[in-house]
Amino acid sequence: MPILSTPTGHLPSRARRWSWALVLACGLMLGYYVQQTYFSPKQRQYQLDFGDAQWIEPPEVAPLAYFRKEVFLSARPEQAWVEVAATDDYELIVNSHTVGKEAAVKTRVAGIYDIKKRLKAGTNVIAVSISRTSYPGSAQLLVRGLIKEHGGRVTSLLSDEHWRVAANTGIVEGSAEWTSPLVEEELWPNARRSVIKEKAIPIAWVETNPLLLQLPTSGSWIMAESAGTEAVFWKQLPHLAAPTASPSQNREETQPGVGAKGSEAPAKTTSTASASQNREETQPEVGAKGSEAPAKTTTSLFEPVVLSAYDISYWIKKGPNAIVAAVRTDHGPACLFANGFLVRKDGSTARFETNSGWQIGDQPAGNQPAQSHRAIEFGKDGSAPWGYLSQDLARPIDRSGFATLAKSCMVISSTAIAIVAVWLLVSAIAAGRRREPFNYAMSRDALFHGPIAAGLLLLILPNYDLRFPTSWSFQPKFVIGAILVLLAIRLLHLWANGRTAFGLKSRMAQLRQTEFRAVLPYLLLAAIMALGLGLRYHNLGYMSFDHDEMGLVTKSKGIYKLGFPYLIWAGQVRWLTTYEAVPYPLALSGLIFGYSEWSMRLPACVMGTLCIGIIALMGRRLFNWRVGLFAAFVYACMPLNIRWAQNAFYLSQCQFMSILTIWLFYEAIRVRPLHRRYQTAASAAFCLAYLSWEGSGFLLPALFIALMVVRWGEWWWLKEFHLYRCLFFMAAVVIAEYCSRTIAGIPYLMIGSGLSNIAGPSLFFLTPAYTPEFYIDKLWLVENHVFFTIMIFLGLPFCWAHRGFRYVFTVLVMLWFLHTNFLAALSPRYCYYYQPLVILAGTAAAVMLYDRVVSLAYREGNSTVARVAAHATGLAVMTLLFLQSNEWLMKEYSLSSRGDEPGLMTRMNTYRYDYRGAAQYVKSHFQPGDAILPGIPHVFAYYAGMPGDYVLDTLLGTKTGYNQLLAVPGFIDKFAGLPVLRNLTELRDVVSRSHRTWVVFAPYSSFEKLSNPNVLDYLNQTAKVEFETYRAKVMLVERATQPKSIAKTP
Repeated sequence: MPILSTPTGHLPSRARRWSWALVLACGLMLGYYVQQTYFSPKQRQYQLDFGDAQWIEPPEVAPLAYFRKEVFLSARPEQAWVEVAATDDYELIVNSHTVGKEAAVKTRVAGIYDIKKRLKAGTNVIAVSISRTSYPGSAQLLVRGLIKEHGGRVTSLLSDEHWRVAANTGIVEGSAEWTSPLVEEELWPNARRSVIKEKAIPIAWVETNPLLLQLPTSGSWIMAESAGTEAVFWKQLPHLAAPTASPSQNREETQPGVGAKGSEAPAKTTSTASASQNREETQPEVGAKGSEAPAKTTTSLFEPVVLSAYDISYWIKKGPNAIVAAVRTDHGPACLFANGFLVRKDGSTARFETNSGWQIGDQPAGNQPAQSHRAIEFGKDGSAPWGYLSQDLARPIDRSGFATLAKSCMVISSTAIAIVAVWLLVSAIAAGRRREPFNYAMSRDALFHGPIAAGLLLLILPNYDLRFPTSWSFQPKFVIGAILVLLAIRLLHLWANGRTAFGLKSRMAQLRQTEFRAVLPYLLLAAIMALGLGLRYHNLGYMSFDHDEMGLVTKSKGIYKLGFPYLIWAGQVRWLTTYEAVPYPLALSGLIFGYSEWSMRLPACVMGTLCIGIIALMGRRLFNWRVGLFAAFVYACMPLNIRWAQNAFYLSQCQFMSILTIWLFYEAIRVRPLHRRYQTAASAAFCLAYLSWEGSGFLLPALFIALMVVRWGEWWWLKEFHLYRCLFFMAAVVIAEYCSRTIAGIPYLMIGSGLSNIAGPSLFFLTPAYTPEFYIDKLWLVENHVFFTIMIFLGLPFCWAHRGFRYVFTVLVMLWFLHTNFLAALSPRYCYYYQPLVILAGTAAAVMLYDRVVSLAYREGNSTVARVAAHATGLAVMTLLFLQSNEWLMKEYSLSSRGDEPGLMTRMNTYRYDYRGAAQYVKSHFQPGDAILPGIPHVFAYYAGMPGDYVLDTLLGTKTGYNQLLAVPGFIDKFAGLPVLRNLTELRDVVSRSHRTWVVFAPYSSFEKLSNPNVLDYLNQTAKVEFETYRAKVMLVERATQPKSIAKTP
């Protein structure tokens, strides 16, 4: 980048604007931190302590597991809690009642629960089902708990080898559930201790303070002596010598207290009412770190009463604090039960509870004595009619009001104004002491704000990593540290010197003249491509084929016979009418290496690697080497791109051809007249992209709009005859493909709906299914794209003048707009072929921002400290983009607009569907006379080496054809031509004629969608789950009609 010289004392207006922008960005970021830390505290989160509990798993590797533990109690407990942690997804069940569940892909989720209301005298079963999506490894469980009976008898719960576990629920014969105490648990296998290589495994944080359940409840039910229907209860807490984090609690009318900080003070409260009371919630203005929870009021003395927990830390102040609770009922006496604790800075706790020491009436105001009297106690926790109260965390405070918004804006704007004022003051002082122009001092001081702003932005990332609490960044130490650094960095004005910078510039100029500099980008590109190839090749054949891959693999074998991909369906040759170009690389790989998961995915792996090079070269031609190499590096490491490069479906090939088309078309239009060879090459690449997936046809209108934007106000290109020849050729291919699809489907009678019904664009935005935010969530704001999207739109004001950025941005936005409004099908994979444009545009905006900041340092006077600050800012922004683009260091799983809801291909090492395991299990247990009902028949046939007999589709939820060539003409499935069972009667008939009937549900979610409720009920009653794996189940239906005995284990 050339050094920009300016007259002494003069600074261009653009440089001044960038100075203001840097300072305002820093002020707004710091103001946001101040507002979130001190004025809008978040709900606290806690790390559970599992003590001596051990991670356990099934004796053999299994992604799904069912753990259970029997506990005998002589009486119902007065206190019982359990902590649970598990891999990915768990459900806690106590005596056949679901107590809680958590799910997060590639995370050890956790929770703590109050289970005393679910326990009973006698034998109790505590069970946990776990479904693991990530691999490798088994489903793993960690449990710690305590049960205290009346009288002091304590039972501890710790996960160890004494827990029982099964890999499927079919281990239980009979009608009993696997969670039933009637099951003979001693016949279940024992769990084994997991071999954990890491010293400490990070477990997700929870929102419930474990002390709420671990400390025994204390206190008494209290009421007024008059037994009135309304009462105001209050209690003075002990004076606090230093600020804690516990405010005054109130109910409804009263709102005391000013928040302080240092520790926490959760409280548990509840109120009751008479049997005829209308349901009413009393809402105190309490909460902690931005959370609130109302106490619950019941409608009857005999309805369950919940002991709701509040974190009132935000309102506790130094000195006296009071808790006020206003209770009102329609009939019967107003009653209250409360107990709580304060945790001081040194870790000690101070407890408080309702008792006869509480007052009823008004609090004292100033020197006026309070007109109140003492409450009376009439029962402990556990007293009739409520019994021992179940405990729960109350709901958080709703802070969406205008007052909260106004306060937040005021805090942020005040902080920004203060930062600007200090900036102007320090700049004036520095300019006077150094006897330099004020504008130079302003620019240099503004550059010092850049690293602070970028650092604060980087510091936000852990909030979206489930290994950290969601408010981890908003701590006073970070705010104070940022302010101190911002003040201390001004000392660098004393070392502002331009000579060193110019010396460094001369050395850099010498490096630029060497031949090594010309070769270096290509060496870096080769290293990035090698890294990308290694990431894509690793575990290439680990997962089984999915049904989309298997469809193309099966059709590719027809190329050896007839020269084109096809399958035999209903006795006739039916050629492939979509993804026509994809099977040819598969056939070539199969011819050389044979057919296997590895060989069929090798073409996608190669094309995904080549796409790295295309992105780098495209970035270099449209922008510079820095943009190209960084975008290629991000693409090489992004999990989404790695996963699809390990899949044999059309996406990698379509993306490769589409990005090549976009690049070649830009090369054609960047010169005048249009470059004919690039036009021809772009047309050929488009045809291959369209024949890989016809949805890429939206490239034509997107490229046309991009041409108009790049050549805005120019119309000479309309006279380019070769452009029309290329357009005619592409149109011919599109029309021919459409005719081929229409002709191929004419001879068949089809019912149902499928993607093949979508022959082309439509006015999707006029239909009820129109979802305009779908691709915003799945493309712009998915977890690895968020900051690229932010950079794209922040960079529009200063990047739009760049022709390459205008081109990429226009193509990207037009493709998003066309898919959102004119394609009547929604899927995250449909935007994948132009997804690299998000990376490229975001990277280009970040690099241009980097250059503008460095340019400001040159204009300031080219001092060393200014250039160091500018480069620190730019490098921090680039680091931010890379860290959030992958999961190698930071796991930003909750960064997306939808929270922690990833797609199947968004994260590394997550299994889609284990067709192979399900098919091989059926094959190893198959007996003559058995009938097989596979979910996806062509994948089952490949792995089992034998075809299925029928397909179960009782709702005709997929597109189904009719085959008149069968012995009994009927409907057949679209994959392998197997007869379709359409109702429960046909299913019963197959079961009655077969020795045994195997029902393979892979994927399991499709089974529920394709079967009506009576079929599901029939299978749940008569079938037994024999095998479970990733998103797949195998069920066995015996022909015997005798009722099964209950709770017998083989």
